[in-house]
Amino acid sequence: MKKNTSFPQDKRATAAYWLKPEGDTIVLTGEEIRAVNRRLREQIRAINNLTAWPTEMSQADLQEMIGAAEQDFRENLPGEYYDTDGTPILPSAWEAAQGNCALGNIKAKNLAKYALTRRRTNLRLLPTPQCYFDDRDFRHYDALQGTALDPWEAVLILHKSFDNAFYFVVTKYYAGWVKAQDLTITDAETFRQYSRPSNFLAVTANKITLALGSEELLFQMGSILPLVSADEPKINKNLSRGFLPCTRNNFIRQAFKFLGDGYGWGGMEESVDCSAFTQNVYRSMGLEIPRDADKQELAMPRQINLTKLATAERYAQIKKAPPGALIFKPGHVMLYLGEDEEGTPMVIHAASSYFALQSGRLEKRYVRRVLVSDLRFLTGSGAETIDSLTSVGWV
Repeated sequence: MKKNTSFPQDKRATAAYWLKPEGDTIVLTGEEIRAVNRRLREQIRAINNLTAWPTEMSQADLQEMIGAAEQDFRENLPGEYYDTDGTPILPSAWEAAQGNCALGNIKAKNLAKYALTRRRTNLRLLPTPQCYFDDRDFRHYDALQGTALDPWEAVLILHKSFDNAFYFVVTKYYAGWVKAQDLTITDAETFRQYSRPSNFLAVTANKITLALGSEELLFQMGSILPLVSADEPKINKNLSRGFLPCTRNNFIRQAFKFLGDGYGWGGMEESVDCSAFTQNVYRSMGLEIPRDADKQELAMPRQINLTKLATAERYAQIKKAPPGALIFKPGHVMLYLGEDEEGTPMVIHAASSYFALQSGRLEKRYVRRVLVSDLRFLTGSGAETIDSLTSVGWV
């Protein structure tokens, strides 16, 4: 491909191109990272402090929380959807899923139960195993998929479905429904140890599979494996004792470990979407940013607003950001790499699709992978991405 294409396949699509001699300088110390995380938990509603979560919830609060977790599906079935086999989702099926929320079973006072995920599992907007695809023949985007949870993740159980097959849980970043069989109820002390362990391994690969007992468990980057012994563990190349140092080069190294991975909406297909990609890169260094792109934009401690700026000024402002900064447009987030040899700002991101002009008409094209690009690729309005950006932010 030519160097001026939006999605280069040359040396710019390698981590080595972007690493700098000064890039291994520590950007934030461990104590500074903990301070950033405390501020985010206090100021951003999208990050839940589970160890300080109320152990008792009222009927009204819990009903409202379950309703809010349904998002667009709270009031009605918002469109035409299809299950995994292409079968249409009927309104009666949606009504059954609503009924399975068992709102009438919620008591005046409701005690939270401590639990851990047994394996990687999906967090759903409604308690149903049915997928809701809006395209009968393109089944990659389940509208009920909230996110994916890592093995051994601490969650609080707040309610159970009418059929007892799902629990409504709150996690560090989300609330929704998880299969009951994927959770293990535990005690408060074990829950605390898994919520904020002081001795742990961190996953530094894009993802790894570990054989533990009779199961093989999938962990994504930034997952933590609590250690029960203070002895020095045997470390392989995919794990580190504690989090990685927070450096600009590590933002680059970690991001490129995902290069070429498929796009996984809400963690589907054992992969990442745009905000899971950036969250995993950040959490591999201990930085706890929210799960969704719009919340990540609100969370950035340092930020430059790009709205209402002309194209040239947008480029000028982006060039002020350091490598590892996050660049936002509505519904999407990208990680900034820096300027290439020609002074063009470049990013790496989990891209779903882009638009291109074909015979004078805009045509949507799916790429569905983690790739390197410039900011010129077209949006659905026909504008270049640079002109749809809202901000750039960093820690």
